[in-house]
Amino acid sequence: MIYTQKVVDYIVNAEKESLPREVIEHTKTFILDTLGCAIGGYCTKPGKDIVAQAKEFSGAGEASLFGEGSKVSLPFACWANSTLANLLDMDDVFAGTAHQANCLIPTAFGIGEAKKSSGLDVLHAIVVGFEVGSRIMMYCWPSPAMARTYFPSTWQVFDAVTVAGKLLGLGQTELYHAFGLAGTAPPVPIDMQKFVERPMGLAKNVFGWTTFTGVFWTLMAQKGAKGAAHILDGDAGFWTIMGSDHHDFQKLVEGLDEQYNIMDTKFKPYPLCTWGHTSVDAVEKIFEENHISAQNIALVKVKTLGRAVDFLASPKMESMYDAQFSLPHAVSMLALRKKPGPEWMSEENMFHNPQAAAVAQKVNMEVDPTAEEVFNNEKGLAIPTTVELKTVDGRAFQERIKYSKGTPNNPFSAEELRDKFTTLASCLFSEKRIAEIIDTVESLDKLNDISELTELLKEE
Repeated sequence: MIYTQKVVDYIVNAEKESLPREVIEHTKTFILDTLGCAIGGYCTKPGKDIVAQAKEFSGAGEASLFGEGSKVSLPFACWANSTLANLLDMDDVFAGTAHQANCLIPTAFGIGEAKKSSGLDVLHAIVVGFEVGSRIMMYCWPSPAMARTYFPSTWQVFDAVTVAGKLLGLGQTELYHAFGLAGTAPPVPIDMQKFVERPMGLAKNVFGWTTFTGVFWTLMAQKGAKGAAHILDGDAGFWTIMGSDHHDFQKLVEGLDEQYNIMDTKFKPYPLCTWGHTSVDAVEKIFEENHISAQNIALVKVKTLGRAVDFLASPKMESMYDAQFSLPHAVSMLALRKKPGPEWMSEENMFHNPQAAAVAQKVNMEVDPTAEEVFNNEKGLAIPTTVELKTVDGRAFQERIKYSKGTPNNPFSAEELRDKFTTLASCLFSEKRIAEIIDTVESLDKLNDISELTELLKEE
């Protein structure tokens, strides 16, 4: 029974001074991208509802709500900001299945604001939290047969515990119990088949509740509450909660304090489940290289990952969340040259655009039997797809893509990621404020108090 303690010891002993410069710079981009996703989420109707709910729990007013700016009770600020960050489904991806930033950054900003932490302390906590969370994910990675019950919002509870514990300065004993408390009562995974049934609702991913749970139990551990012993260890360890059918304890500790999994982040260009991104990239390339109009599309045939076909093939939409799991809708938005972001999620484009509906009906998906093996072998970084497009005037095009835009194998430039932030943040902020936010994030390691940045995230 040693692995939980080894992870806890790593967290407590990790020093910000040891962070390599490239990790610091990458993490700044990671933060900027997530803030853009959260602001874009705030600008939607569901985003306003989330903020209104959080304001019911004003409490001591310790941490700010992204976008609106009110200060509310710390766990509820973290809950709301975490939910906002995933609302458009444009936040980061790790290993082809997990969003971590929507938990890490709201927790770090919330605790950091309450404690007046420096920008470097906040940044370091995020890096450590990503490392711990990604390792817990990989140690309980299931076989392909069990993959549909593997839900990232369960294990991410440890992301929040790690970040909160680091910024609160918890020692080994307190943090050990925070792990035991949060790991006993995380949100449990749901079968993916149920998760994607139409209409999908707000709780499509319960990351906000995961974040709340981790923050709450870390605060309880700080007050002396005791948790389950050795939560990650043994035959009854956390891996069983995940619905996994096997585990690898070495994944928790191998190379710990020597590597930085945050460098393998994928950034998302589209408000769409990552399993459809290579297909959308292929469609976009065909459109742009051949100047194909929406009216001239006869058929779009997609061969890709089995889970993408299972979960993304339906053009039927009754909610914003359905649209995020509809490849036909994404293709229709590209065909109509709509900019990825809130525009794709507008009621007009989802429910009242006959051109979009016509294109969506022409998209067919089928399974490429080799794609799943490649996906598993490369831990989700590769999602092979083949797209065939036929036009009304008889032309035919084909495009194959293995790595989607935004993966480490096919990365965004820094400028492209700034443009994504600008697109998302422009729903709320002026060009001047957007420039101020970007400049502040890019000098985050020099910031004395993270509150200087949270003040800029308030509605003007």
